[in-house]
Amino acid sequence: MKQSPGRRSFLAMTGTSASVALAGCSGPTTQSQTEGDEGTTADGDEGAAPEGEATLTVQVQGDQEALSSFQEELQTELENGNITRTEAQEELQSRQEELITNATTTFEDSVENADAVTIDNAAPEDGLLRLTAPATTFVNGLEDGDLAAVLPGEYYDQYLQQQQIEEAVDQATNQENNTTSS
Repeated sequence: MKQSPGRRSFLAMTGTSASVALAGCSGPTTQSQTEGDEGTTADGDEGAAPEGEATLTVQVQGDQEALSSFQEELQTELENGNITRTEAQEELQSRQEELITNATTTFEDSVENADAVTIDNAAPEDGLLRLTAPATTFVNGLEDGDLAAVLPGEYYDQYLQQQQIEEAVDQATNQENNTTSS
């Protein structure tokens, strides 16, 4: 499975947007922001996340040491002529996806036990989760290295839309190729 340019550009965009997203959830909370019911914001909006919480998209990264080690192994195999460059690229892509899925599942399991964290959506194969959680969850995840990026909540929807567009383009291309080869 090859990684499309759209996915690469999306993931690159998520890295540059992390600091902007974090800025919105890491500021100090004032007394007036936390007054009232836990299910009601300071403005009195019912159903919204309580103040001090945010709904954001997070990107989880796979074990970078394991990936680096695997890349070295592939390089050795390639230099020894045991695999082709194409095979090495496919194996690397597969290993990256496996590491991201494992890291995402591990992160999901760790935050599911936290009282104030809700996993709203998850795409473990892509390392994306949309969480509603206290700001400290996002900050701690970045500090611990569990998270690669924290983004606005709507980035999750944008990513899904982009995936659907790419799938439609791939299907159209495959149909066109099938038609011209017939």
